[in-house]
Amino acid sequence: MERGLVGLGVDTLSLDHGLSPDFATHYAWLPSGRWGMEAMANLDEVPAAGATLVVAAPKIVGASGGPSRLFALV
Repeated sequence: MERGLVGLGVDTLSLDHGLSPDFATHYAWLPSGRWGMEAMANLDEVPAAGATLVVAAPKIVGASGGPSRLFALV
């Protein structure tokens, strides 16, 4: 957050570590207007800077999250 990032993507099943008792990353990151995407694949093929991300996600009424498809344009 100190670096001015607006999004966070991880290749694991949660933004927090697996045994997190308080989900601190979720509670600090998401309410600040930033996005988080979990279970991403092939992150090693995306450059650290310069890629454009396109997120395709259905709108689910009343949901705080849901399935999506991410494309990285490099």
